[in-house]
Amino acid sequence: MKKLLILAAVLAIPAFSAFAEAEALDDAEIAGVVMALNQAEVDAGNLAYSVSLNRDIKMFGRDVAEEHERCSSRFGNWAARQGITPRQGAISDELKAEEETFLENLRKQSGILFDLDYINHEVESHRRALDLLESKLIPGVRSGELRRMLNEMRRSLADHHERARLIKVSLGRKK
Repeated sequence: MKKLLILAAVLAIPAFSAFAEAEALDDAEIAGVVMALNQAEVDAGNLAYSVSLNRDIKMFGRDVAEEHERCSSRFGNWAARQGITPRQGAISDELKAEEETFLENLRKQSGILFDLDYINHEVESHRRALDLLESKLIPGVRSGELRRMLNEMRRSLADHHERARLIKVSLGRKK
């Protein structure tokens, strides 16, 4: 299982590298990517909250789902005020496909295997999201307000990444 996760992470890296090399996104595409990122975290967090028996995993899943739901709402409200419809593109489509596959596989797990798969994914997905924000989304943004919101999201993602990393370390000691 661990080898499968490592293989999946290695295979995903080129996909994110391709995102960084693609042409600049407009604000509607950036909003679409943000909405896809948020929805992926909401879905995974809600699943962790409902399935895990580990208190740290449950609370992390709940907190992440709630924060990403609020973030999605803020970005949706911003887009509506600007008259922008978040637009899907290669990045958001890839994020959705990866998340669907991950959730499908995660639903087959239980106990410590569920917890480990979930938290490993959260560490990696938040790191990749941070990379995407820093290399592609923030540099390409045109709106000052959207840039501010992306920087706020970056801080939240960094907090989630660190919290997930600490939970991952603690789970390693409980095996």
